[in-house]
Amino acid sequence: MTSDLQHPALVEIQRLFDARGALQYGEAINQIEHALQCGSLAEQDGATPDLVLAAWLHDIGHMQHREAAAAVAQGSDDLHQVLGAKLLAQWFGPAVAEPVRLHVDAKRYLCKREKGYWEHLSPVSKRTLEIQGGPMTEEEALAFERAPFHADAVRVRRWDDMGKQPGAITRSHAYFMAIAGSRVHAD
Repeated sequence: MTSDLQHPALVEIQRLFDARGALQYGEAINQIEHALQCGSLAEQDGATPDLVLAAWLHDIGHMQHREAAAAVAQGSDDLHQVLGAKLLAQWFGPAVAEPVRLHVDAKRYLCKREKGYWEHLSPVSKRTLEIQGGPMTEEEALAFERAPFHADAVRVRRWDDMGKQPGAITRSHAYFMAIAGSRVHAD
């Protein structure tokens, strides 16, 4: 592990936040605010450093996809969870990447398993859920429950749902970059 803030992973994460972090994604806040809220919520909940990173970076795939907002508007799934997980897996491994990859499935899962979950989703989350396949079938839910990191993905999903408050007080971007620097795998 390294704390070198010039590591390629950290340079790329910073580049993505600089290029697209200020973009709205359909909620009342932008990508940076959402990321900071989710990472802060994870930390407040006692999550491991890897899970804090997963919460902070769970939507990094939206920033990789050039037309994420247009895709949603057109009813297309931008597969941000796959893009983000692929990027993160090369530098942080499965404890960060897998909850990111599974956080959309976790929303579908919670709609299947938790009475009233759908009603508490934001309008944008309801819209994207439809695009992403809707609530899981029983077979899909059982398969999800067998997947490694599924419980972590559910936690990320809950922080994702809560991390949409305008004006929330959070840890700083630099704080999370330092955690990433301490967790990134050396080349």
